Amino acid sequence: MSVDLRAELATATRILASHQLIGMFGHVSVLTDDPGRYLVCPGAGARKDRCRSTDVLELGLDDEFEPGRPLELYMHSELHRLKPHLRSLIHVHSPALVALSAMAEVPTDLLMLHASFWPEAMPVWAEAELVRDRPAAQRLTGILGGAAIALLRWHGAVIVGATLHEAVFRAILAEEHARQLVTALSHGRPLAPVPVEVDRDGLYARVLSPRTHDMHWDYASTFVEIPPGARGTG
Repeated sequence: MSVDLRAELATATRILASHQLIGMFGHVSVLTDDPGRYLVCPGAGARKDRCRSTDVLELGLDDEFEPGRPLELYMHSELHRLKPHLRSLIHVHSPALVALSAMAEVPTDLLMLHASFWPEAMPVWAEAELVRDRPAAQRLTGILGGAAIALLRWHGAVIVGATLHEAVFRAILAEEHARQLVTALSHGRPLAPVPVEVDRDGLYARVLSPRTHDMHWDYASTFVEIPPGARGTG
């Protein structure tokens, strides 16, 4: 197992915690070079903002939940099993995305160029349950389809990416875009979103290239470095 990949997953965990996307709840995973194995951050109770590479869990796709692992572990294993081209999944309970998940009709207006991965038709998991078994996780993966994000009613969202860097960038921007939507809709005035005739995939390719993901990663990671000798999750 690559030490660098473990370190990157730990860094991703700290970045997401610094943006208040994960904490007591919420988790992130990345598929390894062995398509039957993946890395995932510790479960509820661990200090995500102090996650070190030694705290990262390495699991097989058939491994079962046990204490210390994320409660909704199977959303990771089943995505990596069914869609291995999506190497990273992030599950968040962040406020603006939760607010959107409770709307009867989820707005899909695009208010930010940097959120051009936002689906034109938002996939929504409508079950009032956590995703705690493989059949539920497989249904969620099916609902996600080819989208970058799916909302979980009254619960949060899952965000995916072809790389860990892409998934982290998307998660941060998804919450920001959700917050912009909630704010813009609250004042009741007409919106001026990106025109519907603009191809979002093409816009994404131009604005959010892999180089941009890496630049954002390098920038964000400098704020979450753990000084030598500092305590970890402990």
